Amino acid sequence: MALFNRRSSQPADRISSQQLADFGRWEFLKEQSGIEPIGVYNLVSNLNELVFTQDPADRAQVVGELHRHAEKGEWETVGAWKYVREFLSEAPDTQDLIDGGLLAIDRMRVTNLSIHLGRIDADRYTQLTGAPPANDGFFGPPVFDSSFGPTRQYYFDHAIATAAARNVTRLISAPGVEPGDVSEAARAMWDFGLLVYRGPLVVNPEIAFEPNVVRRAVQAASNVDHEIFTNRLADVVLDTGSYLYGVWSSLGAARFVEEYLDASVVAAAGYARLLEAGVTLLVDSGFLGVSMPAENLTPRQRERLAVLRTPQ
Repeated sequence: MALFNRRSSQPADRISSQQLADFGRWEFLKEQSGIEPIGVYNLVSNLNELVFTQDPADRAQVVGELHRHAEKGEWETVGAWKYVREFLSEAPDTQDLIDGGLLAIDRMRVTNLSIHLGRIDADRYTQLTGAPPANDGFFGPPVFDSSFGPTRQYYFDHAIATAAARNVTRLISAPGVEPGDVSEAARAMWDFGLLVYRGPLVVNPEIAFEPNVVRRAVQAASNVDHEIFTNRLADVVLDTGSYLYGVWSSLGAARFVEEYLDASVVAAAGYARLLEAGVTLLVDSGFLGVSMPAENLTPRQRERLAVLRTPQ
């Protein structure tokens, strides 16, 4: 009888450790987790039934289950931390779950951790570890110096392979035909630059399909004089008083001219301005080799980069 009582007194789990681990992966890695977003909250919905009752005994049951799962592995520990932040509150009975998750992430060696922690977690992480969260300059998804997740080189390799596999058809130029308003084309250049140079895995999924990204620019540059178009595009993109001005729009516009327009247009003054600004801004930003691979520069851009790096 005593044995029966001990067994029957064991608390029953409402979700599995794997479900909590998958929840943690999604909450920390989002699209790079491999978890389908449509089913994320189904992973923990059975546990949530107790949270929403506001009954202290139910809360205690939830916290106890989170503790049991957190003992199983690192992602389970991260899942418990993220669950507390999402559905519970920071309190004496959940503080160790938060701390455990932050220490698990520290053990995972996330090299751009600082941009993936909110202020409250960043402050607590510093208290726990004695050092601020790491920041290697890579902006985008979390990158790891361990086997727990993708490395920066993984994203670089994917970006390089994707850029090399692109197939662009040049548009037809109509000498003497004035282009219309190029403002929409200029707006597309920032997203185009981000997509081509950084790769589809690290940009917003909404701009991960190149034909959609350049559609307005292609329309504006079709059957018009490409030299005139290029010069006007440069005027808009390189307006330093505009929100469009920056490394990605400049690099993107220079590449659009190189690849989409008539090959002769690289002789246009507007292209030279875009090339110079794009490469100069890239060097000044420190992004090269940190947030984008150097291999994704075009030969003309690499040539200009070599000149800028040569001591005068």
